[in-house]
Order: sequence, then structure tokens, then C-alpha cells
Amino acid sequence: MAAVTITDVWKYYGKTVAVKELNLEIKNNEFMCILGPSGCGKSSTLRMLAGLEFISSGDVYFDDVRVNDLPPRDRDIAMVFENYALYPHKTVYENMANPLKLRRTPKQEIERRVRRAAEILEIDPLLHRKPVELSGGQKQRTAIGRAIVREPKVFLFDEPIAHLDAKLRSHMRGELKYLQRSLETTTVYVTHDQLEGMSMADRIAVMHEGVLQQLGTPEEIYNRPYNEFVAGFVGEPPMNFLDCTLERTNTGVSVVHSGFRLALTERQADLLEKGGAEADVRIGTRPDNLAIEPGADGALEVPGEVFVTEPLGGDMIVEVTVGSDRVMAKTKIGPMGGPGEPCRIGFDVDKVHVFDKTTGVAYF
Repeated sequence: MAAVTITDVWKYYGKTVAVKELNLEIKNNEFMCILGPSGCGKSSTLRMLAGLEFISSGDVYFDDVRVNDLPPRDRDIAMVFENYALYPHKTVYENMANPLKLRRTPKQEIERRVRRAAEILEIDPLLHRKPVELSGGQKQRTAIGRAIVREPKVFLFDEPIAHLDAKLRSHMRGELKYLQRSLETTTVYVTHDQLEGMSMADRIAVMHEGVLQQLGTPEEIYNRPYNEFVAGFVGEPPMNFLDCTLERTNTGVSVVHSGFRLALTERQADLLEKGGAEADVRIGTRPDNLAIEPGADGALEVPGEVFVTEPLGGDMIVEVTVGSDRVMAKTKIGPMGGPGEPCRIGFDVDKVHVFDKTTGVAYF
């Protein structure tokens, strides 16, 4: 197993910058997720770690060994792709054994490793089958098994479950997390799906337009986003954002919107002052942190109007018009009225975030 250090790494494709001055330390045995939308530089980063892409500038170390100029076969890594990359004419056993045969590993050792990996992945009854006889999940397990048998220092996963159906993705998330904990292999996992990162990783590196936006645990990324991009990208349903104005009086600080006035806590006011907040800001609140009740005469402080409701089994999303904007609230299934019906919403002030309107950086 190995720690991975990425120092001042840049990646250019012609004049296009894919990765900009990336610095990232991945601890030994850690499950690191690189998360971001398409084109953010996450796959380019993974391919540079694998040796499949040339590093334009900077250094990559596995423990104390600089690997910039090492070919992929000498880096002691195993990579799992989204498209499986299985040999169609080989059986499951032969696909898993192939990298060991190329290394001229003794037959008995190949047998031991393949059988062990198949048992871990629960595909030992399938070893005689060919890829055409497998389901999508079974193919992916075979591809993962081919990586496991190499017993590498680092696992690299490039969106390995992106195209599976929702139920199978959910199952595979648990399987991969359990597998990584069992094998204790340093793992770098690339995905655009924030649910995968939040549910599986020890730490998450959020990227956007080639730049590392924030590095932290899932809890830190979700509850203390560094900027508006991270706050909006992580979380489902996404965070609500509203343009507001700060109003400072002798009694405290409030945020003022066309549909409400919200008094901030003393701690929040202090953070705004320390951050040098201007009058115009953006506030953010997650749908889970908005209370909602039907009717115009409820106890909650902010009047609104139902725009649409979206049932989600035991919960539902209610989109509400507030002043000149719309926000989403997540609540339990219940009577809420149809479009145009009055309702009232309430903010959990302690869980409101305030962002600089120009830079997008969070004050809190």
C-alpha cells in the first residue's frame, strides 16, 4: 500500500488547461474520492496517476518514489474502468488471471489469488462463464476482481458503476466500500455522482474547471462548504440560493429578501464582520432545513405560494414561490395543496449559509 502525493500538477491539452496547480495528499489505505462535473479535470488527474497521461508540470509520488516518468506497468497500480474492458473470448477466470500470467506468476499462486478474489466478490460460481453470459454487475465485479488479484499499492477507479441501474449502483457502493475496508488498499475513486462520494469516501476532493475547490470529509463538504459551487454541487435536492441584502442595526444583523427578513445569530454576525462582508450577499439553505406548512395562517414566519409538489415515496419536495424567487423544501408526505395555494415556510437560522456575491466564497 502507498500514500500518494500530488504536488503542483498541471495538465494541458494543447492550449486548454485541464488541471491547474493541483496539490493533494492521499493517505496510506485511504479511500479518496475526486468529485466534480464533466470537464472538471478529475479523469485527467486519475490518468496521470496511472501513467496513461503525461504530466505537463509538477510531481506525483507514491510514498517517496517519484513516478512521473514510470510506465504504468512499473507503478504497481490497478485501474478499473467504466466500460469493464474485459476480453470477450476469455472466461471470468481467464480475465482475472490475465495480469498475473503477463507477470509470469506461478500457476498455483494465480489459482490462489483468483479464487480468493472471486470469493470476496461472490462470483466464484461464474468463473467458467464468458462476459456475454454475465449481467452488468457481474461484469463489473469481474473487472474489479482482475484488479484485486494484482494486489497493487493503489486502486484507481474511473466511474466504475456510472452506467449501472439505480438498484445495482446502490448495492455496488456498499460492496466497493466493504472491499476497500477489507483489503486496506489506498484507493482513488473518480465520479460525477455526489452520492457515491458522500457514501463511500473517507475524504472528498471537489474539483471544478481544473481547480481543487475543497478537500474534506463528507461531513465537512456537506455542512461547511467552502464556496457556492461546492454547496450547490453536493446535496440532493440541491441547496437553495437567494440574493439578499445585509441590514445592520444596533440590535444585530439581518438578511433581507423581497419576501422575508431573517435575523442572524450573534456568531454569524461576527463571522460576516470578520470576513468584511459587503451589503449584497447570497444566502443558501438546504431543502431539508426548511420547514413548511399549508395555509396562510400557520405559525411559520415566511409566507409563500405552492408552485409544485413532487412526491418521493415517504417524502416530498415542495417548490414554493417566495417573493421574486422559488425555493425547494423537503418534508414528509401530507396535504399541501395544489399550485397557487398559500403556505408558510421557516428557516433553520443556524444552518443558513452566506456567500460573497462576487467570489462565491462562504462566510459561514
